[in-house]
Amino acid sequence: MNKLIAFLAIPLLLVVILGSALAMWYDTLKIKATISTGDVDVEFRERTGEQIQITEVGEGEEYGKPWVANCSASYAEVEDEDLGNPFGNNDFELNITIENGYPCFGCKVKNLNVYNAGTIPVKFKIVSVTAGLLGGEMYSCIKVLEDSTTYYVCDANNDGKDDINLWGCFTTLEGEQLDPGNFTSFTFETHIKQGAPENSTIIVQIRIRAIQWNEYS
Repeated sequence: MNKLIAFLAIPLLLVVILGSALAMWYDTLKIKATISTGDVDVEFRERTGEQIQITEVGEGEEYGKPWVANCSASYAEVEDEDLGNPFGNNDFELNITIENGYPCFGCKVKNLNVYNAGTIPVKFKIVSVTAGLLGGEMYSCIKVLEDSTTYYVCDANNDGKDDINLWGCFTTLEGEQLDPGNFTSFTFETHIKQGAPENSTIIVQIRIRAIQWNEYS
């Protein structure tokens, strides 16, 4: 009985030895992903046939006297508009200047065009609207919604009096989507209030950020 068991075990052992001597055949699949990222890049740019237009409020009216004050607008590189962003500090800003302004004088700037020069759709967000005296502290302007119109009230020297009102359809940029290769246009208006200090230079700064469209909230 013991001999039979030993005899049967021998072929099993040979099978195990033979199996371990065979080469393993195999094939390999590889996945290679090449990812090229786009860029977010918006800029002020004049559109063909649409130069900046300026209307000085009060023309032909006694309180206006636009021939006393002067309003101008241009695109210029004023400062780094997006510190810490190496792709965001090479664009022109919109520079609006009022000289010899006085209460009740206003300035309306039209045909302000923003162009999406990047490859990613963006949505706009008004980050801040501030005002202050030249060389002094900047104070946040107050956003007001009145009769379906949005405007900002600014106290540039923090004395509790309204100095400047800002409005225009730049406020409608909030949440607007701009696709690559397209323009959007807006207007900007400002009005000097009774509380504006004499013989002073008031700086108003509006920061509008273009964010990749799927991250806007």
